[in-house]
Amino acid sequence: GATLDRLATWMREAGMSARIDAAGNLLGRYEGLAADAPALLIGSHVDSVRDGGRYDGMLGVMLGIEAVAGFAARGRRFPFALEVIGFGDEEGSRFPVSMLATRAVAGALDGQDLDLRDSAGTTLAEALASFGLDIAQLLAAARRRDGIVAYVEAHIEQGPVLEAEDRALGVVSAIAAQYRFRAVVGGVAGHAGTMAM
Repeated sequence: GATLDRLATWMREAGMSARIDAAGNLLGRYEGLAADAPALLIGSHVDSVRDGGRYDGMLGVMLGIEAVAGFAARGRRFPFALEVIGFGDEEGSRFPVSMLATRAVAGALDGQDLDLRDSAGTTLAEALASFGLDIAQLLAAARRRDGIVAYVEAHIEQGPVLEAEDRALGVVSAIAAQYRFRAVVGGVAGHAGTMAM
């Protein structure tokens, strides 16, 4: 909560309105030349993985805020709105599913089991309720395609490759995807030398 409050303050100081969507994502909006214009989304996630580094995710959110602040200071408006988005629980750092809030925005939660608990036993419904949100409204976070111009994300590299090659910037050509499976193996313990095949 404190992180979102601080980011929302910075968004407002940068000339944006700020709100939390139905999935708990933080959205800052800088209007375009016309009201309700489609938006260029700029952002990343606000949660991180253990030992992921202090800039993991947050860099993309902060750069979006800084970009909007620069345009606002010069009074620049565009034919589209600028929206800075801070996704929540993208890394599965709290609930045992990855990209939950991101998939909510993409409208890709069909078939997702939402009866989730964190390590302390708090349900997803309870966590959303603590922000004044209703899990029954989670799908309302989905954005319409005609309301989005594009999505841009600056993300810090968390490995040593760029530094080792003395490069300042890398362009993503592939990414690791996450899949999680729960498997049950049945049987009995036995020694390899005496257990029948």
